Amino acid sequence: MELMSVRRLLNRRVISGYLARFAQVLPDVLVALLDVDGSVVAEGYHSASDSPCPSSTGPWAWTAPLTYGSTETGSLVARGAGMAQPEAEAHLHFLLDTLTMLVERALESRSLAQETLGRYREINLLYNIGQTIGASLDPDAIPDLVMAEAARIIAVQGGIVLLLDQDSTWTMRSSFGAEDFGQRVYDAARPLLREALASADPHIWTVSQLDDSSGAIASILEAPLKAREELLGFVLLGRGPGDEIFTADDQKLLAALASQAAIAMENARLFADIKNQRDAIAAMKNYMDNIFASIASGVITTDMQDLVTLMNRSAERILGVPASMTVGRPYIEALPEMGPKIVHLMDAVKHRNESLVGHEMEPVLPKRGPAVLRLNLSPLKDNRDETNGVAIVVDDLTERRQLEVQARRIRQTFEQYVVPHVVEQLLSDPDSVRLGGARREVTTLFADIRGFTAFSEKLEPETTVEVLNRYLTLASEAILSEEGTLDKFFGDGVMALFNAPLAQTEHTLRAVRSALKLLDALKGTYAELSPENRLAFGIGITAGHAVVGSIGSHAIKNYTAIGDCVSLASRLQTHASPLQILLNTTAYDNVCDHVRARELGYIQVKGHSEPDLVFEVLGLR
Repeated sequence: MELMSVRRLLNRRVISGYLARFAQVLPDVLVALLDVDGSVVAEGYHSASDSPCPSSTGPWAWTAPLTYGSTETGSLVARGAGMAQPEAEAHLHFLLDTLTMLVERALESRSLAQETLGRYREINLLYNIGQTIGASLDPDAIPDLVMAEAARIIAVQGGIVLLLDQDSTWTMRSSFGAEDFGQRVYDAARPLLREALASADPHIWTVSQLDDSSGAIASILEAPLKAREELLGFVLLGRGPGDEIFTADDQKLLAALASQAAIAMENARLFADIKNQRDAIAAMKNYMDNIFASIASGVITTDMQDLVTLMNRSAERILGVPASMTVGRPYIEALPEMGPKIVHLMDAVKHRNESLVGHEMEPVLPKRGPAVLRLNLSPLKDNRDETNGVAIVVDDLTERRQLEVQARRIRQTFEQYVVPHVVEQLLSDPDSVRLGGARREVTTLFADIRGFTAFSEKLEPETTVEVLNRYLTLASEAILSEEGTLDKFFGDGVMALFNAPLAQTEHTLRAVRSALKLLDALKGTYAELSPENRLAFGIGITAGHAVVGSIGSHAIKNYTAIGDCVSLASRLQTHASPLQILLNTTAYDNVCDHVRARELGYIQVKGHSEPDLVFEVLGLR
């Protein structure tokens, strides 16, 4: 078989452009055009997941010779993660056909150029013209290029390019010369175009053959625009009575130029078809792209000898092993923390030709420690549907599992103490709460039933519990209605926090409103009870900074707040009379614009060396 360098046949810039555009149709595949000596002529790669471009050295996953007849000009090769896509082989064959077509046209052009080179000194210029026109991928620009180059190599007064539309009508797409000269050329040649259409050969027509009553046209040179046995149109050049008749040399030059132009038009049309096909494929893949756009899955492929053939960047990050240390090695050795544990899975996939989905494992990875991974294994098929390896998709579930543990801990900690939608807010943003303890401003509410100990001595234990639950339920509902956190129940009292675990606007006002709601609820309950069973709460509310978080032992922890302002709220509650709400100075300053209150003066509380100024809430403004 004759060998011919594709580097000498095809324009490298044009081919690089083709491969770059093709790579967008088939991402994650490095496609390259090799010369007959194996050197890389051009290559293209496009990543859909930030994966690195595969090396252009080493064995290729797919290769096909680029031949035309008995002439081999090079080969088309490919490798990359995208080769696992079912349509990859079809796309590569389509590209191979395209390049073969380009080689075919290039060989035809070369043959024609070689024949002309020996007989015409203008052939060098013509070849450059053909390259200029052939480089254009805009179908609308090519007719103007043809006219410009034709006028440069052949002395004429004017000319036109006629294109045959799909409805078999002629359209004048380009014209040069005097204002009406192109139209006169068309009118004079129109009776002869039927003959030219039938033969598709170049012609020289003289005045005796032309239909030109004005006498402005002495001769017309016609060359067909023909590609793949399809007639696309004609190039018509005209000379006036004072000019020489067109010669056979002119005819051959224009025929060669028209041939180049027809190839350029066909290439432009082919490029438009590829672009349309790419857009159609992109639309079909849009749904899958949307699903996987934000998923950084690791991809590892092996051959039938269990050697790693590919490892993408995500797999490197997840497993903590660089691809340079894995590709070309047995997966058991290259992936020591994972490989030995999946031998039975790999064998099952290779020999049964069945995919394995959702296998989870918990290896201890280098540089990361314990991890949770989910593996999906599938056989790699060739164009004969034969298994030639295994694809392993690795998803890192470590962070998800940690979030699930954190969510369970948050739910267990708070679902009994706050309203449900507050729990959901915490679960949607787990970082908003630190269970280990954090200093923050809180409002603390203590409410205690006055005289309950003496009251309970007159009742049976079961009745005592029933009455206590009834009053504490009123307190709980009042606190939760303002999205407070029920910290704990202590005997016949309750403690609540506001502005924790979630930040709240006007948290002190929320606490005061919940206290007033509790007193209103008591008044409604009194109507259902006899006077001797009517009990009342004394309430203390303070605002200040405290340490908030999960506090306790490793076995038992409670979410609570610790600080002087918390202790002060408990002390104020003990000084409060039945149905009385007491505030410290900070709490009063926070709500003074919203509540009616009166100053009670200073009281001495346990643990404070100086008396504290106390205010009584009378109601909302």
